[in-house]
Amino acid sequence: MNFDLTEEQQMLQDSAARYVQKSYPFELRRARANGDGGFRRETWQAIADMGWLGVAVPEEYGGLGFSPVETGLVAEQLGRALVLEPFVACGVFPAALLVRAGEGGQRAALLEELISGEALFAVAHSERQARGTLDSVSTRAARSGDGWRIDGHKTLVVGAPVADRLLVVARTSGADGDPDGLTLFLVDPRGPGVGLVPTRLLDGTPAADIVFDGASVDGSAVVGTVGGALPALQAAVDEAIVAFNAELVGGMEDAIALCADYLKTRKQFGVAIGSFQALQHRMADMAIELSQARATLHRGWAALTQGGAARSVTVSGCKAQLIRSARFVTTQGIQLHGGYGITDEYKVGHHYRRLLLLDAQFGNMEFHLKRYARRIQDEARGTTNAVVALKLQSNKPAV
Repeated sequence: MNFDLTEEQQMLQDSAARYVQKSYPFELRRARANGDGGFRRETWQAIADMGWLGVAVPEEYGGLGFSPVETGLVAEQLGRALVLEPFVACGVFPAALLVRAGEGGQRAALLEELISGEALFAVAHSERQARGTLDSVSTRAARSGDGWRIDGHKTLVVGAPVADRLLVVARTSGADGDPDGLTLFLVDPRGPGVGLVPTRLLDGTPAADIVFDGASVDGSAVVGTVGGALPALQAAVDEAIVAFNAELVGGMEDAIALCADYLKTRKQFGVAIGSFQALQHRMADMAIELSQARATLHRGWAALTQGGAARSVTVSGCKAQLIRSARFVTTQGIQLHGGYGITDEYKVGHHYRRLLLLDAQFGNMEFHLKRYARRIQDEARGTTNAVVALKLQSNKPAV
């Protein structure tokens, strides 16, 4: 697997690294997270002005026309700095959804708003019972005159308290769990019948639960085709998961660098604790996990070029591995800081909290691991059946 970057990719990564080093030091991030909320509109606008909200959006819609690889390079640097503005949840995810689900002038207009930073989009798709299952949607939209009436409850909508637009997944036909019948709607978060219960997540990110109680939208609020949103939603979720994986890799790199600096300066018995062989072994194990995580990230990028169920299941396997590796690195980092790493003053503890949040996004590690394991079991059964059939055929007496 080739980990080398092209010249353009290197320039993009370097520009993101320079931005966070100059404009987003940890003490600033910590103060914002502990203050009146981590999100800042000026930071979001700066991200938009650098073109990062449209990295993987086709040029015909005002994007840079790159791929999810370039998106991941930006996400990796933002992950190192623990940037509180929800780049993936409110940038990568809705952009990928609009590219696939939108149509004609509507798609172009919405993407222009998103990429320019003029409007911030939040995607309301998850529900309490879903636990990562995308077609588990009980929020319903029923026709009402020339428009629609939406009723239901969405949970963990990242960015909702600061959003200008909501992309809401609602069921227009079928029952909870049916793959058909899901429709995407554009909703005003401050419109009648829309109730937000804001919260700050574990890492300081703004989010909300949303109650739709007779929220009315007109017919033009439908994004794409009625009842056909699931394929676009699944593809957008896959792209967002891989971008989150890149963010985790950046966080792991930073956690290891923080530990290396700490081991060089912290002394016991008159010597730096980094000279202790047991701690060197721990650092080596963390470096191995990082290498495996980066290889898994590249596998996720490759999977996004595939189609259908194979892509999604491979992405599930990649997320499960990334969460496992990031959990090992961050918990080891906290221990190497003598347990003090869990406190608010140490950045390594913030990486651990960010890991816990990303684990909960789009289904946790256990959900994705079971999904990936089922495919391996199905493939194994298929191989066994093929071998048995071949043996039976070979043992069949000649006529």
